[in-house]
Order: sequence, then structure tokens, then C-alpha cells
Amino acid sequence: MRQVNLVNNQDLIIGHTDLLDAHRGQGKRHQAVSLFLFHQNPTGVCQLLVQQRSAAKIVGNLQWANTLCANLVPSENHLHCLKRRALQELGIKWQSAFFLKEIVVFPYQVTCENGFAENEIDHIFVSIFDDEKLATLKILPNPAEVANYAWLNWSSVKNKKMGKRVLTPWFSLFLDSKLIIEKIDETLTKQLARA
Repeated sequence: MRQVNLVNNQDLIIGHTDLLDAHRGQGKRHQAVSLFLFHQNPTGVCQLLVQQRSAAKIVGNLQWANTLCANLVPSENHLHCLKRRALQELGIKWQSAFFLKEIVVFPYQVTCENGFAENEIDHIFVSIFDDEKLATLKILPNPAEVANYAWLNWSSVKNKKMGKRVLTPWFSLFLDSKLIIEKIDETLTKQLARA
């Protein structure tokens, strides 16, 4: 099973363990990245790419989450992890021309199903695509990782108005965080102004 980086409260690596062990019980604190990938249409409306996690996932199986949530493996940095998992989960080949900004480092711990939990120091990134860039983006979900995906209006998502979708505990926590929402909105506003 894949190894992940265990960290202390300062996000410094203190060891490694397998994916299952990192999530068992209350979880062992480990490194993570999260991506919020947006599409801005010509009228300025922003939609967030959300994914339904596959039934094979240890935590959050068949629940909906932000675009990408991933754990770093030994000897990789946060950016490499994001690019690796974007390809493995969604078939997205990340390009240097894509806008990407780290907006916050967010430590959290949440209880999940079946005696598991998330206990992460999560580096949260935002990316925004206009119509032209979106046309170059081929989303090819890996069914072993992703059961489904959708583009949803950000104004609805941040108010948790997503129909009957069941959210992962961490996505729900992110949407309840004033800091995360403010940082995302600030980044979207700046990018919209440049368009």
C-alpha cells in the first residue's frame, strides 16, 4: 500500500506510514494537497469542478469533494503531488501555463466512516480556466478513483446548495471555513479583474 508523509504541527516530516494506517481511528497527521479548479465562462460566472469519489476509497467513498484531494508520498513536494494526482484521478495533464495559486495551509481533523478519519495539514490550491484554456483540458476520470464529476456554480457550492449530493466531511469543513471561502473569492476576483 502507498506510503504517506507523517508530519508534526509545523508540517515537518517526522516519518512515513501506509495509507490505511494514516487514516485509521483518529488518523495520524499527514501531508496533503487540495485543489479547487474553476471555469470562468464569458459572463464571469465561475463553476467549480467537483468529483464523486469511487466506491473503492478508504474514506469518503461515493461522496462528493472538491476537484482533488491527495496525500504526498515520500520524496515529493506539494506541487508534484497535485500534478501527479490530477493525472491519475482525472486524466488532467497539468501544464506550466495553467494558473495555479496556493491560497492557504489548513490543518484539520475530521471523523469519517467505518472507523477512519482525516488528520491532515492541507495545502489548498486554486486554479481558474477560461473557455480557451478549458478547451485544452481533457477530463478523463479514472473509474478506480472517481465515480463521477460535475461543474457546479460556485455561488451555490459555497452555500452548500448542491442538490442531493452527500459531501465528504472535509469538503463540508472547507465550505464552513470563512478563511478558505474568503481566500478563494479573493483569488477569483483578482483573476476576473485581469481577464
